[in-house]
Amino acid sequence: MAMASATLPLLVLLALAVLAQADPVAVPHLANKLFNSSSSSSSAPAAAAPAPPAGLVSRTNGTGSYKGMPREFVNLHNKLRARYGVPPMRWDNKLARQARRWSDAMRGECVLRHSNTKFGESLFIGRDGWNATASDAVNTWAGEERIYDRQTGRCTGGRHFRECGHFAFMVRPRFSRIGCARADCFKGGVFITCNYYFD
Repeated sequence: MAMASATLPLLVLLALAVLAQADPVAVPHLANKLFNSSSSSSSAPAAAAPAPPAGLVSRTNGTGSYKGMPREFVNLHNKLRARYGVPPMRWDNKLARQARRWSDAMRGECVLRHSNTKFGESLFIGRDGWNATASDAVNTWAGEERIYDRQTGRCTGGRHFRECGHFAFMVRPRFSRIGCARADCFKGGVFITCNYYFD
């Protein structure tokens, strides 16, 4: 009995092979019915799985940095600083290297988490693919101006400093140097770090 049940699939395959010579179109549907008892009675072939979505395209080829980016960060910061009557900032490569290390470290998780740095630090995440630029980060931080108290250098209404701190760093008179970095997150998104320090 065990031998008969073991040879049955072989006999079915042999019968399918003979049938394939007579009617090659019928064989796949017949085999599907014979070997997949849970399949539906429809003889229509199963729909193909959808293709995966197209991958993101990095405007920086994965480097994170683009031409003119340091100048863009400095100019946008200094435009705000001029409105507040504070001296302009200048680019600092040491701060930029620190920012690069942190932005690169966060490419996998791509969540807002501060590093343990001695510098002033502002973070930004752009969620629109890999499109976010220095302007996007600075403009987002500049939006905190509405809750920034110019006289005290703190947030209005007793708010925590994290709510207006990005803007406060941008216009703080004591800060004279800036260094920023941008990294393309592995699963989409952009992580930007700016570090600030004084002379």
